[in-house]
Amino acid sequence: MNDHRRIVRTGLVAAAAACLAGCGSAAEAGLAGASSKAMLRADTDRDGRLSPADDAGRGAWTAARGAIMLPNLDDDASRCPTAGEKGGRLTDAALAACHDAADTVVNGAADAADLAPLEIPAVTGASGSARATLRADARSRNKVRIFVRRGGRLTALGADGGIRPDELRRGVRLAVEARDVVRDPAAWSGFSDLTLAVTDGGRTRADTVRLRVAPVLFQHDLLPLDRAVVANPKAPVTLEKGTAPDKPVKGQEAYRRDLRRGLDAEGLRASFIESPAGGDQWMGDMFKAGYASMPGPDGKEHRVVVNLRSPAVTPDFPARDRPLRDASRPVFTMMRGPGVAGLQQFDATAVDRPDDNLYYGSASSSGNFGTIPPYGKYRTGRIVYGGEGKFAPDAKFTRMLQAQGYQDPVAIDTSWLGVGHVDEFFHFVPRSGGKGWAMVVADPRMGMDLLNKVARSGGGGQRLVEGVAPSNTQFPGLTVAQALTKPELVDGTRIAAAGVDRALRQFRDKAGITERDVIRVPALFIKLDLPDGYPRKDLTVTYLPDAANGISTGTGGYLAPAQHGPRQDGHDVFQRATEQALRGAGVRVHWIEDWDYSHYVGTAGGDIHCVTNVQRNLGGTTPWWRPAR
Repeated sequence: MNDHRRIVRTGLVAAAAACLAGCGSAAEAGLAGASSKAMLRADTDRDGRLSPADDAGRGAWTAARGAIMLPNLDDDASRCPTAGEKGGRLTDAALAACHDAADTVVNGAADAADLAPLEIPAVTGASGSARATLRADARSRNKVRIFVRRGGRLTALGADGGIRPDELRRGVRLAVEARDVVRDPAAWSGFSDLTLAVTDGGRTRADTVRLRVAPVLFQHDLLPLDRAVVANPKAPVTLEKGTAPDKPVKGQEAYRRDLRRGLDAEGLRASFIESPAGGDQWMGDMFKAGYASMPGPDGKEHRVVVNLRSPAVTPDFPARDRPLRDASRPVFTMMRGPGVAGLQQFDATAVDRPDDNLYYGSASSSGNFGTIPPYGKYRTGRIVYGGEGKFAPDAKFTRMLQAQGYQDPVAIDTSWLGVGHVDEFFHFVPRSGGKGWAMVVADPRMGMDLLNKVARSGGGGQRLVEGVAPSNTQFPGLTVAQALTKPELVDGTRIAAAGVDRALRQFRDKAGITERDVIRVPALFIKLDLPDGYPRKDLTVTYLPDAANGISTGTGGYLAPAQHGPRQDGHDVFQRATEQALRGAGVRVHWIEDWDYSHYVGTAGGDIHCVTNVQRNLGGTTPWWRPAR
């Protein structure tokens, strides 16, 4: 955020200097009939239309006033290829390179709606020899494209920026697109100063408007869920004219059945989005759903969905031209289209450091990124991600997130988790009162307390894991009484409890989230048995499915993994405790079977949020450009 403030301050100084030279005043003596009028107009007051009300302060940009342009990265004409010649696989760079702003054509009415309006009001006194040019400042020139309406069509303005005398006399309609987002503020701050210079009769007048590219914002968990994104067992190459066979995954049928039932119960009946996975079913790790917006007609928010591809490099030594996970390619090959953009940013040198993922965990996976819902001055919420020391997400990716300037990212220590993702121990749900939401947090001590209660009531001899074949558990036949003294569980509880405590202190200090904003649910953590020489120590994963690793539907429902915990009075004690905790916030829990599909998979496994991504309804977002009251 400090970088953004510095950018804005620097921009205002530059804008003030520009205004002295050209914001409605002549550089030399004014042109006849136009000395006091705006020569260039953008939607400075952000009401979605052009009018004289936009003319004040048009060369500056503040939180309350200034024109906005979209990063035009969607594919409204669905023209971007998903494969190369003869069905060959495109490189990661080639996949990301195609979008509406990559060409000089306005790709239909939907693409035109993504452009920010501009106009040159009629200069009635312009002579037939008047010369006019409209250009962006040197630093942003390759970041924006200007279109001019000629012959009833929007056409890319030539490199010379030339505007004809007859156009000046009639008035000119124009539009502008941003060709990228802010990735590194040292390279581009996101601002563009467009200057119209008109020379006529030996006199020159100039006018400047300033625009800012809309930030890419993460969607948050309170928004209503539209559709769930689940893994299709076909390999990703099936989208690229490949011939890979289906690869069914154990437990997939039960997971999909219960997920469908949970969504249906909330009235969310849209079909799943089937994303090719090739056995890599961790959809929550493949992309983060975001959006960008600007004022549209009648001042309403005009949005484009932006799916941010995970910058995680595959642990196996990757292809140098395709270093990212195959199952994240559908961000471009399938999801990008009308109104939906894809975005990719990663450190290419990480291709030569596959051990970073192997030893330090997949910190760059999108399961390690979340969004604190809106509160206080953060009207669109705040980004939160996990990282500590060498365990940290891709620095280029997080720098891009910071550079957006409106969701001030918060880093939380997740180095105590085997996979190390924030979704392993918290999620957000709506709640009346307070901030309007609560953070569901996995509580290791609460999990052990439940086991003690079961043992004291005479249930110590029952199995810890119910409803699962003993052979399909790490400690077959382990009883509740045995679990209370099992070193791996005792140590896992100690490590995880300390990790959760530390994270909650960071949430309090960095984001003002206190115990009043927390709903604790029981969890059991186990210490991982790591090989000699492994550089990370004291790592934990959940032994029972992790109720905090779930998904809020945004409609008052919560999708959580079936617990398979010990029973008391005929009830799963972990499920009952979770339901009671969430019922106080008015949240309904829908249990999803995921033991075989995701929980008991590999060394660390995962749960519902790890294998499910979502698209949310953006109708309830708050325009980022409206200042907090």
